[in-house]
Amino acid sequence: METRGRARKASRSRDMLTALENRMVNLEESVGNMKEALELVEGCTDGFDSMEEQLRDFILDSLDANTEKMNELVESTAKKLAERDENLEDMVLAMKKEIEELKGELTIYKAAMSNMILSSRPKQQAMNVPKPEKFKGARSARDVDNFL
Repeated sequence: METRGRARKASRSRDMLTALENRMVNLEESVGNMKEALELVEGCTDGFDSMEEQLRDFILDSLDANTEKMNELVESTAKKLAERDENLEDMVLAMKKEIEELKGELTIYKAAMSNMILSSRPKQQAMNVPKPEKFKGARSARDVDNFL
């Protein structure tokens, strides 16, 4: 009986060992499949990293180009505004000068007009106004009341 018990134990041990070996094979296959999947994922992430770098470079280049264009536009606008400012200053100075000239002319015209008015004023002549004749008659209060 002892041999039979040992044979059974040995048989069970072999069955367990076989089952463990099968599990190990399955586990190794699973690990192998996982390694393949991991390598595939790593390959994809490497592609994403490369794409991210390319996208970053593209965005930076675009921003640099836009910055240059904006700077050129700002400089151009500043130059145009400076020219307009100078032109306006010149116009204001010319208008001030013309106003001063016109004020001088106005003063001359005023003086000439006052001289003309003084020189053209006629001398006062005595006017003959007929004087009323003296009233010859009687005055009554009734006639005065009726008159008013």
